Amino acid sequence: MDRVVGTSGRIAFASAMRNLLADVYPHYDPAVLVRRVFEVLDLPLDGDGPEPAEENLRKWDQRDAFLITYGDSISRDGHHGLASLRDFHARWLKDWLPGIHILPFHPFTSDDGFSVSDFSVLRPELGTWDDVTELSQDATIMADLVANHISASHVWFRQFLAGEEPGVDYIKTASPDDDLSMVVRPRSHDLLCEVPTSQGTRHVWCTFSYDQIDLDYGNPDVFFEILKIVLDYLSHGVRVIRLDAIGYIWKQAGTTSINADPAHKIIKALRLGATAVAPDMLFITETNLPLLENLSYFGQQDEAHLIYNFSLPPVIIHALLSGNSKAIRKCIMSMPPAPAGCTFFNFTASHDGIGLRPAESLIEDSEITLMIDHARKMGGEVSYRALPGGGQKPYELNVTLFAMLAESFDGDRQFGLERFVMSQAIAMSLEGIPAVYVQSIFASDNDTQGYHETGIPRRLNRKIWQLEEAEARLVDGGTGEAAYQQLKALMSIRQGQPAFHPNATQYTLNLGPHMLGVWRQSHLNDQSIFCVFNLTASPQELDLSMINLIMTEGWQDLISGRVIEDYNAVMPLAPYQIVWISNLDGRNRPASRLLQRYREAMPV
Repeated sequence: MDRVVGTSGRIAFASAMRNLLADVYPHYDPAVLVRRVFEVLDLPLDGDGPEPAEENLRKWDQRDAFLITYGDSISRDGHHGLASLRDFHARWLKDWLPGIHILPFHPFTSDDGFSVSDFSVLRPELGTWDDVTELSQDATIMADLVANHISASHVWFRQFLAGEEPGVDYIKTASPDDDLSMVVRPRSHDLLCEVPTSQGTRHVWCTFSYDQIDLDYGNPDVFFEILKIVLDYLSHGVRVIRLDAIGYIWKQAGTTSINADPAHKIIKALRLGATAVAPDMLFITETNLPLLENLSYFGQQDEAHLIYNFSLPPVIIHALLSGNSKAIRKCIMSMPPAPAGCTFFNFTASHDGIGLRPAESLIEDSEITLMIDHARKMGGEVSYRALPGGGQKPYELNVTLFAMLAESFDGDRQFGLERFVMSQAIAMSLEGIPAVYVQSIFASDNDTQGYHETGIPRRLNRKIWQLEEAEARLVDGGTGEAAYQQLKALMSIRQGQPAFHPNATQYTLNLGPHMLGVWRQSHLNDQSIFCVFNLTASPQELDLSMINLIMTEGWQDLISGRVIEDYNAVMPLAPYQIVWISNLDGRNRPASRLLQRYREAMPV
């Protein structure tokens, strides 16, 4: 039930919103802008009413995990895509992947959904908003909001071309004479696209493609349009909103046009407004950037609730292909703990390729070149980005994770499945919420047919599975079933352990170049888990005296069930073996009443 308060809460809300919008839009009357916010949110300006405030910090725990999928990655003849996804999820995934990140589900004209032509409806083959609402009854739904750009077929761009309201003022333009040499972008084509309009020739800003027309957030009307879309998502059961390419929304000639201060303030204003009507909603920012730039999207605990851990996929892959922990230890050790009320989104694969830009400060150039050559060897492709001032640089590897890990740098093919499973286990072990891409559920090989039919490298990792084929893959006794069963078992163990809470304490262990070690400790210090990974195809020895096994506790490996009797012994690790050594199994040990009260009182 909403809390009824006086006007003080609304005054604080209005003041915070006013400050943000006044900074972003200094040439507009901030009082008018704030009044429009209240109107869009349908909040009363006067009198008593629900206070627009975000209070609940207990928004996730170790039970949370997400499936990343397109709405039609699981298809069935005669059925809507979301209905097929719902049935597949309910039967195979619900118990261990309770969240579903549905990639863009609106009508689109290119880029597999990321060129939206209409935000108000779903693609007919996927279903309707009712399907999203129904799916949200049994799963936590994350939806994509493509916030930076629209399709060239969107009504706003058609209005721009015709000189009609409101779209005529919604599109970002520039002059070829402007200094755009510093603009950072992930594509290699020319930035501006010349188009004929009713008002003469204009040059529109196209960060990603000429079918993806950038919006002009310099116009506050665009901000309000995006806020309305956010509210529409929330009204249909979406709880988590992924702000796609959000770092690019503020453009200005003579700058890099990425990570600009107004972009951060716009995200803060969107969060302030959205959580006023849905306090439990979450924003996650998609910013495929180097570590420090990515971390900036937490703001002062007032921006993104979650950020993608973009550094994780390349360093995990490098560690498993090279058998060396140097880069991944550097990555983990350089990651600060997420602020209270914030956390990381840990993934190893997605609908996009394996990003290389976040790895530039973590993996040596010669090793990145080795990864590029390896991806091509394993049937993958490489996409490039334009560099400021000219030239281009590798941007991402287009290949399935399973194909990439099927062979190591030194040619080992015996342990491909083990490397793949370990990649997921590492992501499950680290601070943050883990996510598993739909192709990883099946340990998919490259979809070479899809790539050759379209010429789109990302299609290598976007196979569409017929429902019958997908279910057969999970029970056929082959690699797909083995991967599925192992991922399900690991995630099921993880869900019961308070030390795997997304914000539980994390320390990186130095166990030498061939092993990775991470120590997780629960908020109340009642559980420790030492996560150790043999990154090689050779047996290794774990000196238990190198990890902090407290003598007064009993220790066991949560995965194998092996009890540790000699705390100074050397534990042999098989090739690519994973151990989670803990002083208790949270699934089996009931908490005391006092401990339970402590947990309930903790903010997270």
